[in-house]
Amino acid sequence: MAIRVDMRIGASRWLMAALLAGLPLLADAQGYAPRPQASANVAPALDDAEAGSVPLANLPARQRRSLNGTWQALVDPYADGIGQWKAVWKDRTASGNTEFIEYGFDDANTLQVPGDFNTQRPELLYLEGSVWYRKTFDYELADARRAGRRVFVHFGGANYRTDVFLNGEKLGSHEGGFTPFQFELTGRVKQGENRLLVHVNNARRKDGIPALGFDWFNYGGLTRDVDLVETPATYIQDYFIQLAPGSQRRVEGWVKLAGSAPQQFVRVRIPELDVDEQVQAGADGYAPVRFEAPFALWSPAQPRLYRVQVSTPDDALEEDIGFRSLAVRGDEILLNGKPLFLRGVNVHEEIDGRRAHSPEDARRLLQHARDLGANFVRLAHYPHTEHLVRMADRMGLLLWQEIPVYQGIDFADAGMQARLDAMLSEMIARDRNRAGVAFWGVANETSPGPERNAALAALARRSRELDPTRLVAAALYAPGIDGGKVTVSDPLVAALDVVGINEYFGWYVPWPAEPEQVTWTPFGKPLIVSEFGAESRHGRHGADDIASAWNEEFQAEFYRKQLRMLARIPFLRGTAPWVMMDFRSPVRMHPFQAGYNRKGLLSERGERKLAWSVIRDHYIRDDHRELEP
Repeated sequence: MAIRVDMRIGASRWLMAALLAGLPLLADAQGYAPRPQASANVAPALDDAEAGSVPLANLPARQRRSLNGTWQALVDPYADGIGQWKAVWKDRTASGNTEFIEYGFDDANTLQVPGDFNTQRPELLYLEGSVWYRKTFDYELADARRAGRRVFVHFGGANYRTDVFLNGEKLGSHEGGFTPFQFELTGRVKQGENRLLVHVNNARRKDGIPALGFDWFNYGGLTRDVDLVETPATYIQDYFIQLAPGSQRRVEGWVKLAGSAPQQFVRVRIPELDVDEQVQAGADGYAPVRFEAPFALWSPAQPRLYRVQVSTPDDALEEDIGFRSLAVRGDEILLNGKPLFLRGVNVHEEIDGRRAHSPEDARRLLQHARDLGANFVRLAHYPHTEHLVRMADRMGLLLWQEIPVYQGIDFADAGMQARLDAMLSEMIARDRNRAGVAFWGVANETSPGPERNAALAALARRSRELDPTRLVAAALYAPGIDGGKVTVSDPLVAALDVVGINEYFGWYVPWPAEPEQVTWTPFGKPLIVSEFGAESRHGRHGADDIASAWNEEFQAEFYRKQLRMLARIPFLRGTAPWVMMDFRSPVRMHPFQAGYNRKGLLSERGERKLAWSVIRDHYIRDDHRELEP
């Protein structure tokens, strides 16, 4: 690859202050328009310029150079740098004896990328605003031109709104803290040194996703990998190679080419199964792919992956893909045609008191789930790093992955449906070939109402259009209870394949009856108790019946009583305790919480509480009623 990276940076703060103050902004500085996406069976028909901004599938197989490492960083407390006055985006350098630059990078501090800015410098811990980053890199333009190659800058994720500039020219903007995006540099990159500036603002917004209120830490910055990627002039942009719904042998998918000459032959090979299919792409670059093969199906017990090769005369990619079928039959979840019970746990993307971002971070988090006896992880409350999703494929863990549609979303906002669709589309596009992803989650704890009901029902329909091979789920508020009778009446149930219920009997509300006296009314669909838990501080011991003591014994007894109730729900198909590990939350400031939600089965340092053994013993018991495929 014709790229040489230099280790320098830049950063700045609080775009919102500038917006509220009416300071002049760059043209399109607020242009966070979502991009239309394709359905699972119809690839996007985009012109070549539009195609260049669609994130590339299977980034690990691409010709790329990491821009991770040390970046210069500039904190911009009033977001002056996005306007004309301080104009950080111009990346000016002082010249002569009398000039100086207040908002510049020559004397800036540094930050590590990937990584949140909050935990890298103590004074930034609770910063919710804007930071500017700068990295310089050298590029051999003549070599790239001779080879006819295109170049992109790809971001694995940046929270929350991002503006990207190259050599003083704005490339574009992106909204959303947890999904990948990219911009094409072809025709803009220079011979020799280039300067890449990234402005990231994590300020919470009433019209954002999530909105103003959420019970986790708002880590800001370039929190995931940044790469320069080169492709041929016409390249494999994306593909979907999965079993057709209802089949355990037949693949129905597609390959999408982008570039100046998309009408090329596409070849899909799985050498181990003697699969070798060729089809010509149309003028839109779309090539439907259909074939049958005797797959050994992926499951948590046997996470079988095949090396799949996708190629054209100009480009070639390969990756390991698993094949499995998912379906719902009445109130059962079927994996590969067999009933499945999900022994799960919720996990936040946090480790060692910071945003998790590396393959090693992912391995540690998933190993905790494996040690617990889990076959299932709910990724709360946003798409987690691609490293973790790919690792789950190899470790045999099913995933519930959701977009951050959380409490307080303004569903009546004029632009909200477009934002919802964009975030869902970006999540599905990244992980549609991952066998471990079983559920696309469209919401968590949202209050019923006309706008909400319509928006989320539309989102569920959109999920099935984009990917008909997976199940649609949402986590609903605790159900209504009358005496000991529990009734789920949320109108969103009708739009879902699988219903998640977050219930905290015995913590946020008293037990309405003894666990053995609580009965749940069937509603015709599979139930996952997607959250249940209580708080305790690791190392505190005492009575098991006093919530305010924050004792491990109270938390352990809470789970024992919950498990006695859950065992009596005949249509229960999974459980996911809240949560694997204590995690940062600024709304949890009791002295025993100290800025952490303490519902973890583990402390923030990975120390096991008594409740860990309660859940682990339950999950590994031989007489557990689930039959795992």
